[in-house]
Amino acid sequence: MSFILRRISTTKTGKQIIRDQPLPGDAITLGREGSNIIHIADLAVNPHHATITSADGRHVRVQASEGLGFDFNGRSVDAADIDSASGAELRFGGHRLTIAREGDSIILLVERIDELSQSSKDVDEAKAFSLQGVMPGKRVGAWTFAILMLLAFLVGPIWAWQSYKNVDERPEGYHADTAWMSGPLSSAHANLKNDCQSCHVEPFVAVTDKACVGCHTGEHKAMSAAHANAPTAMLLAARAPPGTGEKILASFASAFNRPQGRCVECHTEHEGAGPMAATPQKFCADCHDGMNGRLKAAGHPTQLADAGDFGTSHPDFRPLVRAAPGAKPVATLMTKGIVDYNGLKFPHDMHLQATGGVARMAASFRGRYDFGKKLECKNCHQPDADGVRIKPVEMERDCAMCHSLAFETVGGVTRTLRHGEPGQVVADLTAYYRSTPPARPLQLGGMERRRPGAYAEGQVYNIYFREVAVRPSRAADAVRAVFSKGGACYDCHTIFAPTSGNNWRVMAVNQTPRFLQKGWFDHDAHKETDCADCHTAAPGSKQSADLLVPGLRQCRDCHVGEGGARLVKVETATESPCAMCHEYHSDGGKPWMPPTQRKKKTAAITDHPRQGTYAVTAITASKRSGLYNVTWRMPALRLTDQGG
Repeated sequence: MSFILRRISTTKTGKQIIRDQPLPGDAITLGREGSNIIHIADLAVNPHHATITSADGRHVRVQASEGLGFDFNGRSVDAADIDSASGAELRFGGHRLTIAREGDSIILLVERIDELSQSSKDVDEAKAFSLQGVMPGKRVGAWTFAILMLLAFLVGPIWAWQSYKNVDERPEGYHADTAWMSGPLSSAHANLKNDCQSCHVEPFVAVTDKACVGCHTGEHKAMSAAHANAPTAMLLAARAPPGTGEKILASFASAFNRPQGRCVECHTEHEGAGPMAATPQKFCADCHDGMNGRLKAAGHPTQLADAGDFGTSHPDFRPLVRAAPGAKPVATLMTKGIVDYNGLKFPHDMHLQATGGVARMAASFRGRYDFGKKLECKNCHQPDADGVRIKPVEMERDCAMCHSLAFETVGGVTRTLRHGEPGQVVADLTAYYRSTPPARPLQLGGMERRRPGAYAEGQVYNIYFREVAVRPSRAADAVRAVFSKGGACYDCHTIFAPTSGNNWRVMAVNQTPRFLQKGWFDHDAHKETDCADCHTAAPGSKQSADLLVPGLRQCRDCHVGEGGARLVKVETATESPCAMCHEYHSDGGKPWMPPTQRKKKTAAITDHPRQGTYAVTAITASKRSGLYNVTWRMPALRLTDQGG
């Protein structure tokens, strides 16, 4: 047994179209709400009006569910039992439900009758809620909307641009051509907010390189030498062949006067009010990913390795090292056992031990210096002013607290040897032994008298005057001791003994301030990380020639590719595009950093500054508070205001 819903539609020509739909289950719901199996769109019908069931597949029971009945054979009832073989007609508002039987199926025929329900007031409910009668036609509305869009986004912007094209800076207020602006300017160009023509020189013409170079002359001249000096054929061969989509985009760009290779392809603007977004990794990878093979195939062999993504495809670093004592620094691929002879003899392992003489000495200095129970890396390696790099180690600042060069005390003042000046050390020791008498023997202490005249061997006076006679020759012994094994200079430096025409010499010390010349590393950005987490070989290094610069593997413990790609498991992943460490323009500055690491140049001062003190200044807080937050870019003080 099954129910079949039959609907009859009549065309304009009077032809009837009959559609049958099998209904699931033994209980059929009927009502105005769309969730009913039989949906009747009539306001005279309740949302859930009635339920139609059949227990034996022949007899049908119709039960009203919400108190509002239905018409059955001309009378209003709440329920009706119908033999489907005999058939019956029921009325729900302006619709008629005919129950009949065909074979084993019960037919439910729903059709709209001519007389409409009283609730609809003789008006079709589809038209009763329509605004068609009070609104203009679709064609009129479409044309009106098109004209408004044309005025607002074409005529208005063109008129605004034409009105202010000869004005250096527009007045405050709304300007129609801001409707074309895709977003706020970056902080670097924020002062150009009301000077659109400084970049957009001509209407309907994309920003040209000439507009950029007009202000950024230094950056343009400092373009990467590797690219500026490369032959054009080599640069074209390095780039990966464009795909179908890229060719289509390039053709569109060419058609709309947007040539390739412009500054704005990398330095995108109107991306937000913060700093300008970094150059996307794709800009670099388009050439450097697979470049080695393409250049060799084109007859341009290169020493550069392929680089496509820091997390998955990046060559190991090439630090600047000296492969032999006194050699010139050369960029060398990091391999096991790589050395850097800087002229020093220094064992890191001894100085970083948790126990031993060095640790005990460090503990004894805790009251005078910022030492702990043992020496830490930061006790000797100091960051520079901006925290980017580490200062070269200096004897007087970083070593003298433990390795003293004192040799005499005069009136409470300690005299020290001249560090870094071997000739001066020899001169000072020679002068000391020639100009000062030896210490008076103990035998001459107290009230013992000094008798003039000759003195015999073994007597008190003989002891003193013999020391006076031989004292000048002791200077050579002292000098030799300083520069020999166990001496103050020998333990840390390579010493060259005097030869014909030469005095004592010390091998020059060359501390490389920046090992990775082609990449940027910021120590300040890693200040929350322990030194040994990256410089893993330092605690076990026995000689200063060991290169302790971290390799690619250590960096990949935290840094992954721009899209998060990685080869190893990373606890806290930092997405690192090419622009984080590399710069295209060789200006020596910091290439880029994530927004979370940027610092705002602010300072709290207690005196309100004059407006002309800073070239760009923004002062917040009220005068009554006595504390002002000042944001600046560069000082504009006159020499007379700077003092000194």
